[in-house]
Amino acid sequence: MADELAVWLYGERVAVIDLERDRPRLAYTEEALRRYPLGTPLLSLSLSVSSRRYTQGIVRPFLDGLLPEGESRKSIAREVHVPERDTYGLIRALGRDCAGAVVIQPADDPAPPASTTTTAEPLSPDEIEALVRDLKSAPLGVGGRVRISLAGVQEKLVLTRMPDGSWGRPVDGTPSTHILKPEVAAFPGTVENEAFCMRVAKHLGLDVASVETTKIGGRKLIVVERYDRAVDADGTVRRIHQEDFCQATGVAPETKYEEDGGPSLLRIAGILRDVAASDSLERLLEAVTVNALIGNGDAHAKNFSLLHTEDGALTLTPLYDLMCTLHYGDDRLAMYIDNIHRSNRLTVARIVNEAVRWGMSRDRATELVVDLLEKAPSALGLARKETPGVPAKLVATVEAQLKQLRSVE
Repeated sequence: MADELAVWLYGERVAVIDLERDRPRLAYTEEALRRYPLGTPLLSLSLSVSSRRYTQGIVRPFLDGLLPEGESRKSIAREVHVPERDTYGLIRALGRDCAGAVVIQPADDPAPPASTTTTAEPLSPDEIEALVRDLKSAPLGVGGRVRISLAGVQEKLVLTRMPDGSWGRPVDGTPSTHILKPEVAAFPGTVENEAFCMRVAKHLGLDVASVETTKIGGRKLIVVERYDRAVDADGTVRRIHQEDFCQATGVAPETKYEEDGGPSLLRIAGILRDVAASDSLERLLEAVTVNALIGNGDAHAKNFSLLHTEDGALTLTPLYDLMCTLHYGDDRLAMYIDNIHRSNRLTVARIVNEAVRWGMSRDRATELVVDLLEKAPSALGLARKETPGVPAKLVATVEAQLKQLRSVE
């Protein structure tokens, strides 16, 4: 038992992870096998309920998909005294608060405590400032009794907003509720950029994560409310399960871009058509359209995710990580659209062609895309008013994208 990890979901121990020759394996528990029909995509589409044991080829990409990437992973590995490449050791140290609803911890630990924000450790303004200042050496705020995991390369601090609105550290498995991302030094204006793009999507009527901006210790940050947490007035938290499309397809995070072998929009659309809610293809098309509008070339497979509800329904998550990468001179597309590789070469016709490849009717796809773009000028104006400091050049870039999209090839 000491060398095994238990995977908990909605208060139930559903799986066990062990090592065979340093390779992680996963098996569903007898309790899970009794409760869920075989084939249920309980933890992931790539890890459906089965009586067989899953081997590392599937298990490692799922676990790596929960962990930080790049320099953040290296720094956290040093903090918890685990080799950077030791996926099992890292998730053992960090798995008490992950994306989605899973809690992963040593199998001989007691059951996870009830999820509530009230167990967070209150933070003073000076302590928050220190956490932001130290993000390079302590990514996510990991250290001491804080053991949390969140995917991605960008620096971020993960905190819990308590019932009185103050911030707390998510200690001892307390669920985090918000992600704070500081401006990226190499790319000025990322806070205003992301806030503006998220608000454009909101005003277009799309489902997006809620955002606000703040300044801590003289550093600008965007604050993103986690959509995989539902918080009641008394602080009770319900974790909501989700997985990104690298996890769903069993693809390692380092190959999240299509040019590196990652999932394509066609593959994601096929999954949605087969298993998700009936409106999911239309929601995917809306997401592709808004990413094209804002010039977001970084919409890779880890920036699209599936929400798993407790009743087993699957749907696209709210949009997140929207950014005008074209503003920084990067016109490459993380996932190609009708075989177009550059964001500033897209048109309505090419987006519609992509949707037709998924199985949508040309008339319906055209209607959806054109309707969004007709609402775009108003959405841009509202988002600009709500985002003080958004660079005029960035807005002009998005306006140019709108003109390009409407052009005839």
